[in-house]
Amino acid sequence: PVLLSYIGPEPAQPRTGGAHPNYVMANERMNLMNMAKLSIKGLIESALNLGRTLDSDYAPLQQFFVVMEHCLKHGLKAKKTFLGQNKSFWGPLELVEKFVPEAGEITASVKDLPGLKTPVGRGRAWLRLALMQKKLSEYMKALINRREILSEFYEANALMMEEEGAIIAGLLVGLNVIDANFCMKGEDLDSQVPDLVFTHKWGVTI
Repeated sequence: PVLLSYIGPEPAQPRTGGAHPNYVMANERMNLMNMAKLSIKGLIESALNLGRTLDSDYAPLQQFFVVMEHCLKHGLKAKKTFLGQNKSFWGPLELVEKFVPEAGEITASVKDLPGLKTPVGRGRAWLRLALMQKKLSEYMKALINRREILSEFYEANALMMEEEGAIIAGLLVGLNVIDANFCMKGEDLDSQVPDLVFTHKWGVTI
């Protein structure tokens, strides 16, 4: 596993014996935001040093997508389907084209991609196409500004509903200096993404 660690101020401890759910969610948001900051900064620096177009095999890029996926999954409401309960970040991403018409192009491309069997796979493909388009920050900002729509998909204290989500969306604009090219027809985007395992107070393992 790859360890991403953040050194920063220690979060305030709850006064009561057990951790309140709101405290737990706030702590998770802070950790995810710090991991996103670290991942974005590392990706930009390493890509500029590399000086070439990035592809799906580039490790810092893989790490970035894992962190982004966990940010988008944080506080997702479970949707009931005929197969049971399902949590997918494809739902909110699919709506971006309603606010930014340009996003319709990648949404259509995702739906046309052969081999994608799950909403998670479609969400991952969407993120990759948005990065290639250099519009990921713009799309995320547009989504975060529609809290009333996001509330259909996320709990009130989810990362996408709170300040941390807006901060991450702003940081994503730095990725516009990166050139990336993905050939997704041969990629398995439906398989399970690695978990983020929080270590001690500041670290996270991918």
